Amino acid sequence: MSDLPYDLSYAVGQAVFVRTDTPDFEEKSVPFTSLEELVKICTDPKPNLQFEKIIVHCMAGNDSAAVTLGFISASKGAKPSAPTSTSQQNY
Repeated sequence: MSDLPYDLSYAVGQAVFVRTDTPDFEEKSVPFTSLEELVKICTDPKPNLQFEKIIVHCMAGNDSAAVTLGFISASKGAKPSAPTSTSQQNY
C-alpha cells in the first residue's frame, strides 16, 4: 500500500441518502472518516431515508480525487400486474 501516490490519512467521504418523506426527494449527506464509521452509517436504520451512494475523497499529491459508488434499490411503488395465462406466449 505504501507505493500508492495517495496520502490515505486524508481519506474522507460521505454516504448520501434520499429523503423519501418529501416530494422532491432531497439528498441528505452523512460524512464519515473511517470504514467503521461508514459501516455504522449504512447499517443503522434511517426512517424516511433511502441509501443512494457513497463518495470517497482523498489527496493524490496536491490534487484531490474522488470516487462515487452509486446504488440502485427497488421502489415501494405498485407491483406490475402478473400476465394471465391467455396473454402468455410460447416461444
